[in-house]
Amino acid sequence: MTSAGASVAGSLLSAVSPSLFLLVVGRGLQAAALAGLGVSSIAIIVRETESGLLATAMGRWAFWTATAGVSGPILSSIFVEYASWRVLFLSVIPISALVMFLGIPYWNTDHRSTQKAKIDYLGTFAAMVGISLFVLALLEGNDWGWVSPQTIISFTGGFLFIGVVVRRSKIHESPVLPLHVFANHTFVLSAVIGFISSLMFFGMWLALLSYAIDVWDFSPMKTGLLLTVMPGSMIFIAQPAGRFADRNGFRGVMTGGAIIFTLGFLATNLAMGDSPSILSMLPALVAAGIGMATILSNTTAVGTQELEPSLVGTGTAILQTGYRIGGSLGSAVVAAILESGTIGTVTTHKWSIGAIIIAGAITGILCSSIKKKSTFPISGSS
Repeated sequence: MTSAGASVAGSLLSAVSPSLFLLVVGRGLQAAALAGLGVSSIAIIVRETESGLLATAMGRWAFWTATAGVSGPILSSIFVEYASWRVLFLSVIPISALVMFLGIPYWNTDHRSTQKAKIDYLGTFAAMVGISLFVLALLEGNDWGWVSPQTIISFTGGFLFIGVVVRRSKIHESPVLPLHVFANHTFVLSAVIGFISSLMFFGMWLALLSYAIDVWDFSPMKTGLLLTVMPGSMIFIAQPAGRFADRNGFRGVMTGGAIIFTLGFLATNLAMGDSPSILSMLPALVAAGIGMATILSNTTAVGTQELEPSLVGTGTAILQTGYRIGGSLGSAVVAAILESGTIGTVTTHKWSIGAIIIAGAITGILCSSIKKKSTFPISGSS
């Protein structure tokens, strides 16, 4: 409810902002709200879904996520082209308000924390700075030089600040990173899968986008419409994949999705050239949708299924944070590869797609390590 309210406030501020500063503030508030809504929605699904139906429920979540992924760019283009970017922000307000309205009947004191934990402000600040320094080094490494003082200082500073986070997490009563959940091996495996898969899922958008625009000279709108094939494919796969995982376990569907993803991008990387060819990019676009439907929506379910009910929300938040970090680094890695070569040349752009293929292969190997068939009860089930 709070996140939905923040989304309304952020969208309104962005729409009416008279200056760039207020626009940035509004967008920041929107981003915080999105993070809260994403973690909360998944945590609710994991906790409230009956045993044996979790993958199906996550498939439905993925279906609607993909539907938004298809319709969002199209509607955004229409708003910007025929109205104004301010109208685009205003369009978010009724959606967020609807979330609040629908949630009011289910809100009661049971959802409120009985103890108000102290926020670890130092640990939170250290985490933000540490991650930012890593991303900065990856983005600027080509210009600075990978062994330049600036790059070395950024990487070193990132490690030091992350070290502060770990140290604070050992002693603070409400740590940024609750270390005790990492005693669960399935949770750790899921966290690694989520991180690596986010590298490829976020990096692939930039890799394919840049290829279409910089090599094939597609317009941004044409490229955006082309990339909707990814979430479009996800729509058709998400729910059947969820039902299959409920019957047969997560390992098969997630490993299969990773294999299809890797092979699809490999086929595209071999087929694409200087001449525009949507057909040559199609294997990667379809495979990306299948990969997101089978891996992205199931990783949280795998990671939280063995946690105590009281830790489901915390575990979900940690996994989602790992996804965001992986996504940021994935985009940074692809950008670094492009910057290291000559943007607009086929070879440079194929190297960026090659990095996505490697991440896909690693994800497939990790997914094959998941327990074949879970026998653990779903948290919150009767």
